[in-house]
Amino acid sequence: MINKQKNIFIIANCSWYIYNFRLEFIEELHNRGYKIILICNKDKYNKYLSRFIFRFESLFLIRGSENPLIELITIIRILFLYLKYKPYLVHNFTIKPCIYGSLIARILNCKIIINHITGLGPSLLSSRLKIKIFNKILNPIYRFSFNNKNIVNIFHNSSDRDTFIQRNLTVLDNTFIIKGSGVDIKYFYQKKLNEKFNNKIHILFPARIIKQKGIIELLKACKELWSQNYQFTLNIVGEIDKHNKSSLKESNINELFNNSNIKFLGKSDNMLEVYKNTDIVVLPSWREGLSKALLESAAMSLPIITTDVPGCRDVIKNNYSGILVPLKDIKKLKSAIKNLIDNPKLAKQYGKNARKVIEKDFEVSYINNKILNIYHEYLNN
Repeated sequence: MINKQKNIFIIANCSWYIYNFRLEFIEELHNRGYKIILICNKDKYNKYLSRFIFRFESLFLIRGSENPLIELITIIRILFLYLKYKPYLVHNFTIKPCIYGSLIARILNCKIIINHITGLGPSLLSSRLKIKIFNKILNPIYRFSFNNKNIVNIFHNSSDRDTFIQRNLTVLDNTFIIKGSGVDIKYFYQKKLNEKFNNKIHILFPARIIKQKGIIELLKACKELWSQNYQFTLNIVGEIDKHNKSSLKESNINELFNNSNIKFLGKSDNMLEVYKNTDIVVLPSWREGLSKALLESAAMSLPIITTDVPGCRDVIKNNYSGILVPLKDIKKLKSAIKNLIDNPKLAKQYGKNARKVIEKDFEVSYINNKILNIYHEYLNN
């Protein structure tokens, strides 16, 4: 017999997300006796989670899909699983699972609903007329999914929370800000820090290959520096996101990356080794929930250049733990890269400062305890 108070749903878009962003949290829930039913698209990462999960249930969820039939099938599947398990608590991660999981949970009177809004996707931020009309129609559903006394909405940054409040999707009393998923500072740790760069500098771009991550601006800035005889390799580590409308196509990638100074390494399951072979990290994103790559890079004491936008400036303090540049400003981005290459001591100091910030504010157990405190507060009410 399952103890219903400890029978909880974790709903996410895929196992990859849980493994890469919430593994320590799932492990902690398991150790505390919670019976976890994980509902998500199955992938190769399921096997790495199996020792912590009471049940796996598959979900057919496509990020970026606007097909009403596919979305309806997803909602019906979640409804079926709620009726089967009758969870006491449901914890949704990422925007679509938050909307659908919370919607069904409210209809079926689930006691505690936690929405972990890790970032605002294109569906909420797009200026396209079609999406704006679509959102206006769906706003009542959004409010139903996010605005209730039994619903807790966790945001990674204050800007995302403010957007929800301004659109009347939630109220301040229902919200918490917990900055990101945290980072394991014992695992992501540089034992030896060199005061100088190696002869060949390695710059890392750690993100999906989509326009919103600033890849086009970075390539333009780098090409200008190479034309000025700056010697460095740009390592691009990330997947081609076929479900994202702003993803670069393979034909574009072959054309853009046709340069001996660029190495496209694809998706990596061993980012620790990638960071160990990196001198500078550059992530000129247009917006983030809160970048895991920035947290890991900072934990590795790497100097970071990123944009002065939500989810990036929450990690990096300008001219202390890295450099913040204006959004889509190729000239400033180029200048920042040049500055760090020309001043290795300054770059190394930024990296050391970044590590201090991570140790103070972003250690994974510190972040997870904040979430667990919310569990306890609402379970005990």
